[in-house]
Amino acid sequence: MIETEMSARPLSGIRVLDLGHEWSCPHTARFLADFGAEVIKIEYLQRLDFMRGGKIENRAYDQKVSFWQVHRNKKSLTLDLRNPAEKEIFEELVAIADIVVENSRPGVLDRLSLGYEKLQQINPQIILVSMSAFGRTGPEASYRGYGGTIEAISGIQSLTGYGPDDPPRRIKEMDVTNGIMGACAAITALIHRQSTQQGDWIDLSETESASHGLIGEHLMAYAANGESGYPLGNRHPEFAPQGCYPCQGDDRWLVLTVQTEAEWQALCKLLGHADWASDQRYQSAESRRRRHDEIDAEIIAWTQRQQAATACDALQAAGIAAGPVMTMSDLCQDEHLHQRDYYQAPAQAPDQGQYLGFPFRLSKGAGQMLSRGPDLGAHNQEIICELLGHAETDLPEIKAEALGTSLDPL
Repeated sequence: MIETEMSARPLSGIRVLDLGHEWSCPHTARFLADFGAEVIKIEYLQRLDFMRGGKIENRAYDQKVSFWQVHRNKKSLTLDLRNPAEKEIFEELVAIADIVVENSRPGVLDRLSLGYEKLQQINPQIILVSMSAFGRTGPEASYRGYGGTIEAISGIQSLTGYGPDDPPRRIKEMDVTNGIMGACAAITALIHRQSTQQGDWIDLSETESASHGLIGEHLMAYAANGESGYPLGNRHPEFAPQGCYPCQGDDRWLVLTVQTEAEWQALCKLLGHADWASDQRYQSAESRRRRHDEIDAEIIAWTQRQQAATACDALQAAGIAAGPVMTMSDLCQDEHLHQRDYYQAPAQAPDQGQYLGFPFRLSKGAGQMLSRGPDLGAHNQEIICELLGHAETDLPEIKAEALGTSLDPL
């Protein structure tokens, strides 16, 4: 049964089987868990999830904060899908589940005789969300991939340098982006099932979803006009000035953008260049873009004499969009985030620390953090014996000598 604390949440009553590894697919399942779904993470003892780290001694795999965060609100069930008896347990779960999410290379589930056709035979209304790097079809379908390769092949990395002639930079957000895409796909399939009573198979190419979600306008510009985008760094194609500027202190910065002529005049006054407000050389965003380096030098001369927070207060008071670049420590102490109750402790164990909250809120049925990521196999008995009705003799054994990690050589 789903916990009573989840009954008011929008995905209450939905059961999800999470076969994902590392970050993107588990992030999809975490979104669903946050909003009430019962998410069962299937864990393979011989190759534990990357987020559990690379050490077995002293149950280090149960102490990884990254795992606690990405797998919060989930249950842990250890199964070897190559073992006929344990595979049968998985199939019993499929029969009473709503969604299966996975991010293996195409063909892995088929080789286990657990492809979509088999899952649909077990449960005609099952939804399978497959999140491979390049999708099930096409010349790159069989390739392995991770965030770095997806950034490059999707075209995103070609736009992330500090300037047109600078080397590309990684942004390292592909897994987060694709986790959101996967959750959207799963919920869309649930809505479709409500009206058709049919299951679905989502073949989500993480490369395609990243490029469509992050650089769609650049793809359209090339398709329609033959225009190739180039890195702008922290600048903007229309507004000027805009950038990230150093402040007093070690590696302290602020960002600002000027969007209107009134904001430009206010910035000129702050910089001590009131004469620029009427100077014909700076009378439009286009003319300011041509002199961006010159303007940046004056902004830097001003920001370097300021504390980031003080400068941002002055800029915002003048009507200019600005904010400090925050460190992790800054974010943990940020008054706005605390006033919004962004950081949460597990409701079922409030002494287990504070965790990142939810990126959005709903008017009905809020997200809630009930528990941090589970210990390995913590719910084996609950699921196998209590939910499915098996004898305790059917419980998988968890032996330290049989455990392996994702960092072990293949």
